[in-house]
Amino acid sequence: TQLPVLPLRDVVVFPHMIFPVLVGRESSLRAAAEALGRDKYIFLVAQRDSQVDEPGRDDIYASGTIAKIVQMLRLPNGLMKILVEGEGQGFIKSIVDHGGFLEAEVIANSPEIVDDKKLQALLRQTRELFQEYVALHRGIPQETLVSYENLADPVRGLYFIAANVLSRVEAKQRVLETADLREQYLELIKILKDEIEVLRLEQEIDTKVQDTIQRSQRQFLIQEQIRALQTELEEEGEISPEFGKIVEGIRQAG
Repeated sequence: TQLPVLPLRDVVVFPHMIFPVLVGRESSLRAAAEALGRDKYIFLVAQRDSQVDEPGRDDIYASGTIAKIVQMLRLPNGLMKILVEGEGQGFIKSIVDHGGFLEAEVIANSPEIVDDKKLQALLRQTRELFQEYVALHRGIPQETLVSYENLADPVRGLYFIAANVLSRVEAKQRVLETADLREQYLELIKILKDEIEVLRLEQEIDTKVQDTIQRSQRQFLIQEQIRALQTELEEEGEISPEFGKIVEGIRQAG
């Protein structure tokens, strides 16, 4: 299938995902216009380096998502906003610069679902890891987990989690670089484990910081209480040698 190519900065769009894209580069505007003039299908692929303004064939990954433009809005500043819906995984067979935009021959891939014990084990492990990830991540609502649990199709479940895990482009891209469903799940499990480890470390750091703050606040309050007591005793002329021992005991207790 010949498709216009739309390179994306800092994002990986997966199949079965609806995503808004702001199109501004001249080559991207031409690719989107070409897709709209045909059957609205376009190939979404992540850039290797988001700093490259006009990516060529070597600046994009060889795997991506075949998507359909479901909405388009032209903005007054010349930009275009499109809403794309990912329909399937694709691999670039060949690519050419076609009159100011990239066009690729794309091979579509539909992962084969072999419902065996290995896949069931992968699904179970992925589910447990995703549950832990959502529980640890403050920015992901619990409703996300409910939406996932309602998905019976393992392919949709795979891409749903991949889309909702906040990870690096290079990591997410690995899910699209293999055609085998079980291998895709193994890559997803690696991502989840890495992100969970980071979240646990962040939680541990937060706990230590909070403990330090609380300890400092407690010490400050104790010092203020000692000062107030000392001032009061001085005014009443009641300071005794035992006062120093009492103060030291309070400090050590704090």
